Amino acid sequence: MAAVKRGARDAFVVIRHGDETRVEDLPRGRAVILGSSAEADLHFADSSLAPKQLSFERKGQQVEVVSLADGTYVAGKPLGGTDMVGPGEEVSAGRLQIVVGIASPLNASGRRSFTHHELRERLYEELSRAARGGRPTALVMVAGRNHGDGQTITTTALDTFRAGDVVATYAPNIIELLLPDMDEETARRVLARVLENADVDADVGLAIAPNHGESPERLLRSAREALAEAQRSDEGFATPPPRIPRALDQTVIDAHDPVTLDLLDHVERLATARTAALLVGERSAGKSAIARLIHRHSDREGPFVSIACAALEGPTATSVFDTHITQATGGTLLLDEVGELDPESQRALLDHMDVLATANVRLIATTHRILSALVERGGFDPDLYRKLAPEVLEVPALRSRPDDILPLAESFARLAGAEKVRLSPGAVARLRSYPWPGNVLELSNAMARAVVLARDGEILAEHLPSEPVTIASGEGRLREHVDGVERDSIIKALADCNHNQTHAAKRLGISRRALIYKMEKYGLKRPPKGSRKR
Repeated sequence: MAAVKRGARDAFVVIRHGDETRVEDLPRGRAVILGSSAEADLHFADSSLAPKQLSFERKGQQVEVVSLADGTYVAGKPLGGTDMVGPGEEVSAGRLQIVVGIASPLNASGRRSFTHHELRERLYEELSRAARGGRPTALVMVAGRNHGDGQTITTTALDTFRAGDVVATYAPNIIELLLPDMDEETARRVLARVLENADVDADVGLAIAPNHGESPERLLRSAREALAEAQRSDEGFATPPPRIPRALDQTVIDAHDPVTLDLLDHVERLATARTAALLVGERSAGKSAIARLIHRHSDREGPFVSIACAALEGPTATSVFDTHITQATGGTLLLDEVGELDPESQRALLDHMDVLATANVRLIATTHRILSALVERGGFDPDLYRKLAPEVLEVPALRSRPDDILPLAESFARLAGAEKVRLSPGAVARLRSYPWPGNVLELSNAMARAVVLARDGEILAEHLPSEPVTIASGEGRLREHVDGVERDSIIKALADCNHNQTHAAKRLGISRRALIYKMEKYGLKRPPKGSRKR
């Protein structure tokens, strides 16, 4: 048997044969043959294998698999010739189960590309930081058009990007780029330079927070939809198209869990009401979808119009409310994540309550925050809260309605392009056991990626997230809560002191310099001179 040289394990296969598991390195520059023959590089005395069953050869950041006999499968699909397999993908032959592994390479400066899970962790951190400072964050998905383009783009980006930028692998030949503190115009220039230096053709989808999504899962969805739009267009570059909100509506269409069925009973009742309604629950639990369902089941003839409150800034709030109320005449106006409104925007909304009534617009607001607690701390206007919350409905988290998870997963896979959805037993177990902290939208994003990784084959457990993002744990929520309390305390102190920073700092027990730093940290600006109390 020819010897396979063992060295640095940068490319390898993990082979399970009965109770035995072997890890075999793949050398550069030649193919490694697996079979039952003693002449095979990887020899297994198993009658289910041909003497020469298949071969592996390292090709950049992928492995070329060549079927040399019947009975070779990639991602559950029969392999009749050659296929390129990426890290984590599964190959089977006879009674052997094989998983390909490729270590993330370091570039000349010692940097490496991230996994998709690592990128999501960094994205949670960056968006939390960006929200406090009021800064944009760019998330980009780049799909190479030819084999090997993804690795070329990765190498070029690692060599030229700033220290805080992140390069990650979404799927074979699809790269993710996280660019903190970068607006759309700058991101376009940076991407054009990277692709020019890499000398490759690629499709690019670009999403900017908070405009295209203020939460990690929403921004991931926007970047994915932007890439799909770029692949459909002639230009090969796109930002997110206007959303047709059908995917998350599956939360109500695929209602199987008793908790969801009970929720729908409340929706029917709210649909006939005339008063405002406040929908509360975790981020991406489906609150906006429930709001659309309430509107659809009502007798209102006007349209359903939505405002993303997280992207709204005080100076522009009045014009935004004027425009959207006019558009929503006779229909429903959704204030998505109303708890993110700054004090100036809250006052502007309160001033528009009479206009809403005149235009026959029903108001529905959503929030993942506890508004009553914000009111007590002075972070939310009590009069506005009373007007928003005559009716309150809690939308439960996805993990609280487990019977919905599998039907939803199959629906999202079909929406992502899977003609026939096949879930392995391991995938089913993973879907039911994972806590889904990002709720329905995280499930939607996960299934879209799983469809890409499975390549029309069976969706396996390794195609799905195995552990939640660290920052979404209790520790992350505690940090967010502490920051929220501090921010609300500063807002209240400034309001009580008519925005006199010296007096507000004294009331808070900190120096004026510390107050200015914290105002910058949380994106709090001094109001226009004419807006202060006299």
